[in-house]
Amino acid sequence: MSENTFVTAVVVSHDGATWLTEGIAAIFSQSRPIDRIIAVDTGSEDNSVDLLRRAGIDVVGAPRDMGFGDAVILALEHAEPISDSQDEYIWILHDDCAPARNALEILINEISTKPDVAFIGPKLRGWTDRNHLLEVGISIAGNGARWTGLEYLEQDQGQHDDVREVLSVSSAALLARRTIFMELGGFDPNLALFRDDVDLGWRARVAGFRVLCAPQALVFHAEASASERRTVDVSEAFLHRPHLLDRRNAAYVILVNSPWWQLPMATIRLLSSALLRAFLYLVAKLPGYAGDEIVAVGYLFIKPGEMFVARKERRAKRLLSTHVIKPFLPPFGSQIRLASERISSAISARFSPPAEEVDESDPISYSDIGTIDESFDEPDLAFEKNASRFKSLANRPLLAMLLVTTVISLISARSRLGVLSGGALPIAPSGASDLLRKYAESWHLVGMGSGAPTPPWVGIAALLSVVTLGNLKLFITLLFIVIPPLASFVMYRALKRSGLNYNLAIVGGVIYAFSPVIWNSLTQGRVGTIAVALLLPLFISLSPIRTIEEQRSWRRVYNLALLASIISAFAPDFLLGWSALMGLSIGEELISRRQEVKELRPLTFLMTADLAALKRKSAFLLIPWILNFPWSASLLVHPTQFLMAPGLPISTGASGFSLGTLLLNAGGAGSVPLWIITPFIVYAVITFAQLRTRTYGAAIFLLLGIALALANVHIESHGSVGTYWPGTIFVLIEIFAITQILHLGFTILGSLKTTHINYRHLISAAASVITIFSIVLTALWAMTGGAHSPVASDRPQVVPAFIASLNESPSRPKTLVIRKIENRVEYFISRGTDLELGDPDVTVPIPPQLELAINEVISGAGITSSKVIGAYGIQYVYMKNPADDAIVRTIDGIGGFARSSASAAGVVWKVVGSSGRLSEMLADGSYVALKATDLGGQAILTSP
Repeated sequence: MSENTFVTAVVVSHDGATWLTEGIAAIFSQSRPIDRIIAVDTGSEDNSVDLLRRAGIDVVGAPRDMGFGDAVILALEHAEPISDSQDEYIWILHDDCAPARNALEILINEISTKPDVAFIGPKLRGWTDRNHLLEVGISIAGNGARWTGLEYLEQDQGQHDDVREVLSVSSAALLARRTIFMELGGFDPNLALFRDDVDLGWRARVAGFRVLCAPQALVFHAEASASERRTVDVSEAFLHRPHLLDRRNAAYVILVNSPWWQLPMATIRLLSSALLRAFLYLVAKLPGYAGDEIVAVGYLFIKPGEMFVARKERRAKRLLSTHVIKPFLPPFGSQIRLASERISSAISARFSPPAEEVDESDPISYSDIGTIDESFDEPDLAFEKNASRFKSLANRPLLAMLLVTTVISLISARSRLGVLSGGALPIAPSGASDLLRKYAESWHLVGMGSGAPTPPWVGIAALLSVVTLGNLKLFITLLFIVIPPLASFVMYRALKRSGLNYNLAIVGGVIYAFSPVIWNSLTQGRVGTIAVALLLPLFISLSPIRTIEEQRSWRRVYNLALLASIISAFAPDFLLGWSALMGLSIGEELISRRQEVKELRPLTFLMTADLAALKRKSAFLLIPWILNFPWSASLLVHPTQFLMAPGLPISTGASGFSLGTLLLNAGGAGSVPLWIITPFIVYAVITFAQLRTRTYGAAIFLLLGIALALANVHIESHGSVGTYWPGTIFVLIEIFAITQILHLGFTILGSLKTTHINYRHLISAAASVITIFSIVLTALWAMTGGAHSPVASDRPQVVPAFIASLNESPSRPKTLVIRKIENRVEYFISRGTDLELGDPDVTVPIPPQLELAINEVISGAGITSSKVIGAYGIQYVYMKNPADDAIVRTIDGIGGFARSSASAAGVVWKVVGSSGRLSEMLADGSYVALKATDLGGQAILTSP
């Protein structure tokens, strides 16, 4: 090793105290001492800075959102270059890595004798499993995947210990010649985290330098950011999502470094692979990662300016053709094989119980802190090879829960395998484009026509159907099958986030999946409550109120406000309740600071006071209204819409002070029977009785009181009349009740084992028995009676083929459809088709004069009703079978209606003398009805 070498170590820390203790000890124990150490801390909120300064390391402070490459440059600005008589190397170290004692010595020996080598890196092994090979050099696949050339979970047995040329090495423990590093411009500032090392190696290669990996040098790396064990706070990390940032950066590296003639194929490959991975993540029930894949690639094409600038900078420093990197790119077949192995293992690991956690912060975990114990092994968690499938499932309760729930859902869905409609669910249009067009329309050909704004959930539903390639009918069918297992998994994740252990979180997921509100929403087609049931546990588990109180980052505020906006789009009553809660919170804040407002005066108060909490509360209040505009504005004009759920209005079985409401089972056709007693009222009583959870118990009873008060409310809005469906309230109550009862159970479980039998034992036993019976009986009902629900597949159309064919005619004639359901008569205005998804939500009331005329036709009291009906452009009247003979005779007997046909479907009459609401008089004096879509005009001004 030359004496003319000088090593400057650069340590970048960000909430790394968990790993820094061992890392610092490993740095100072190097057999080749480090000449200068400087650290940059990017706003750590733990004691990272104290650990570094206690070790005698100079620390430079930096903003919390500063990228890794910018932090390295900042460190070098504080570390002046040494004299030209020595070769200076910079050793870049992550705060979650620990090099073996001789790592630096080996790296220096290899690079000092090879002046054309710009960078050299060590072999990386795992932090927990110390024999797990992470990297011996890295590359990038054509689809952006990070490529190591290693088998999945490959163990180190000395098989990769020869020095080799590679495309790049990890930025964890990368040793670089300072002059070359600065000549290349360091890490790309557009790559704040992830893939910056691959990009640097690529640029070094085409600039004529070599990159080596020296596997004899060993470094252990926790990969804390990539594995999401700490928050990624760099400014480019949208919503703190490391996977999204990684995928965005991967696409960026491919697009800025590839030659121009390869860009079209590279773009197609990135887009197609992103769609494929998104689909696989959805199959694995990882919708967040699926969204990351799509957003990451789309983000680059929305902001292409950065790529153009980066390509220009690379072209200026490129000396060799990009063909020099071809030997380091992975073959296509091996990419597919490794990807399939990783996906399979990831799905399996997702459903395995968590292993015993290792306390990585313990500084005496190893006998010699300076020497890494390379023989460390994790506990053997593998199953016996001859273990039965049932035993394997028993060892994976999460997977068992999802499998059982899915099987029950499939059995119960035997009458729901096809195009679904019925209950509150209208039939879906042909594809997502039809629904998007309906969402964008300012005038809807529904009933008598409507200019009401379309609820945003219509557009969201259309976008979600991308998972079935825009086939909306297939998407809805699949959704109604996966609702129970998906709800159980969502609740499980929310409970895990709240601090419950693995097994109790699974129990909570089962209780939630077999609750009445889930199954009633499924069988009655209540898409709004289904969306709320899937989103609200996640929203509450993210603690929006605590976000305000602890003044978390604005990105977290926007993230939660966006989620609240999506929930509000499906549930206007949630928007009302959330706005009331935020409004009260803002009012309380202003009242508590009224003296300050009075002393400073309002304008001065707004300009000088600390308004961080008020700003966050205002954002939570306003963003859902802004993102849902103009539909949200229509709620203020028609306040009854706050109580209208998406879809067709259908009646519930609960009214007044009902047992059904207390059991969170509003009833109605196809609902869970009331004799299946649910445990939630028991949970509420227990929660209220305990002092530590009394606040939540009071909130539960307050919500129950609101549900009881609204049970008798009949709402008329947008031409629909129905009773209030308290689905959102029920979901809230269930989340609070399940969370609190399980936390109580976890707290008192130990004391119950050590005390004599008392009332607590009896209450706990009774609650457990009721819970078990409720789950078992609901599952049995779902597989038997629950299969025969209002929502079913391939239901016959209300409007017959004869009327439906009129939909193709230019005039799109209106048809009055009358049908008798049980003991009541219903009617609606059709434009040739049944009501489709989104139509009931924009339908406006029938004009009073027309409504009176229709009622007179049905009752037989109106002699001139046909003239009024015809004047409104209604050309046909259709009575669906089973027809009411009295109504048929009445219409036959009233003048102005000529029977056109009578079939098994029903009876059709033509309205004599009907005309369009707007007609054009021709030269011969006849009238031609105009289509709404054909309207237009031209003004001609003439002088007198």
